[in-house]
Amino acid sequence: MARKRLNLKSPSTNRRAPRSKKGGLGGTLKRVDRKVQDMQNMRTGRRAGMTAHAAIAGTAEDLGFDDFHLSWPSRILRWCAALLIMPLCFVTVLTLFQRVGDPDFLHHFYRTKEFVCFTVGIGLMLSWFFSGLLAEKFLYLYILGHEMTHALFVYFCLGRVTEMKVSTDGGYIMTNKSNLLIALSPYFVPFWSIVLLAIYGLLSSTTSIPYGEQGLIVLLGGTWCFHIVWTLWMIPKDQPDLKEHGTFFSLMVIAFFNLVLLSGMVCAASPDLTWKIFFFNWANISWDLIDAGTQWVSAALRRLPRI
Repeated sequence: MARKRLNLKSPSTNRRAPRSKKGGLGGTLKRVDRKVQDMQNMRTGRRAGMTAHAAIAGTAEDLGFDDFHLSWPSRILRWCAALLIMPLCFVTVLTLFQRVGDPDFLHHFYRTKEFVCFTVGIGLMLSWFFSGLLAEKFLYLYILGHEMTHALFVYFCLGRVTEMKVSTDGGYIMTNKSNLLIALSPYFVPFWSIVLLAIYGLLSSTTSIPYGEQGLIVLLGGTWCFHIVWTLWMIPKDQPDLKEHGTFFSLMVIAFFNLVLLSGMVCAASPDLTWKIFFFNWANISWDLIDAGTQWVSAALRRLPRI
C-alpha cells in the first residue's frame, strides 16, 4: 500500500504541528521503527478480526487506514441520512438564537454567575490555545481523551480493547467491536469535562470546597472549550473515524450532537429555560418551517403549466 505524508498545519499558527523533541538520526529511526511496529500490530489485529479506531495528528505518516470502502448503496443511504440531519441542526441553531436573542433572556442570562464563570473558562482556554504554550502537552491530553472515549464506549457496547496507543502524532485502539457510537463519540463527548465532574463529585462528597461551584464552572468552560478547539483542529486532518461511516454523514452527526450538548448547557445555566421549554420552541420552529415549505411547494406547483 502506498504511503502518503500528511502535511498538517495548525489553524492558529499556520505552521506545522509540533514535532517530537527528539531530533537527530537516532530520534528519526526510533519514530520510523515505532510506526512500523504500529502498522504490524494493526495488520495482526485485523487478521484476528479486530478493528482499529484511530486519530491522526501532528506530522504522522498515514498508517494504512484508508481501507474503508463503502458500497454505493451505503454511500447513498448515508448521504440521504446526512441531508435529513441537516434540518435538525438548522432548527436547533434557530431555537438557540431565538432564545439567546431575546432581550429579556439576555438581561437575566448574561448576569448569572454560571454564564460569567463559564465564559471566563472559555476565554482562558482560547488564550492558551492560540498562544501555543504547552501545545504538545495539550495535544497529548486530547489524543489520550479521544482514545479513552473510544475505549469506554467499546466497553459500554460490551466489546473489548486489546491495544491502545497514544502519542502527539496520533493514536489508536484495537477492538473487536465497532459501530457509529464508538467511532464518533470522541468528537461530541467532552472526556475531560466528564472526568472533572467525577473528581468534583468525589471531593465534594467528602469535604467542603471553598468557591467550589464557581471553580467547577470555570473549569467546565475551559475543558469544554478544550474539547471543541482541539476537535476542530483535528477534524481536517483526514480522520479515519469519519471515513468509516462516510465523512459527510459523520460530520452531520457530530454537529448535531454538539448542538444538543450546547443546548443542554444553556438550559442548565439559564434560570428560566428548561428542556421542556426548549423542546417546545424547537417543535414550534420545526412546524413553522414545514408549513412554510409546504406552502411554497404548493404555490410552485400551481404555477406549473397544465398539460
